[in-house]
Amino acid sequence: MSTTPDDELRTAIEDAIGKVDDPCSIAAHAPMSVRDMGLVREWRIDAAGTVVVTVSPTAPSCILMSSIAEGIEARIAEVEGVDRVRVEVDTRTMWTPELMTEGGRRTLDERRSASLISVPVRPRQWEHGTCT
Repeated sequence: MSTTPDDELRTAIEDAIGKVDDPCSIAAHAPMSVRDMGLVREWRIDAAGTVVVTVSPTAPSCILMSSIAEGIEARIAEVEGVDRVRVEVDTRTMWTPELMTEGGRRTLDERRSASLISVPVRPRQWEHGTCT
């Protein structure tokens, strides 16, 4: 099965979106792409080469949406064949973990498991004098 230039362009755009990390995940020292986080609702490209990406904030008060949009615009603009990029914010859809990709959920579960191994937490551990 051969790939067409259109398929190659779509793959390049998907790859570009996958290179944009959620700023909060970076701050938590656990970078995860906006795609894996499930922030990208959809994207499309028209015949003129304009890519429109729709994203959802992780919370209504997310102050980093402009940074996310700038990252998406910058990465996609690097793709040959893209003329313009526009990011739209979907304020009707609030993020939930269910929106994450399967790979994103797996990564998050692995990080949580590793964290619990390195810093074990017991329910109501303060009652047992084990808090540090």
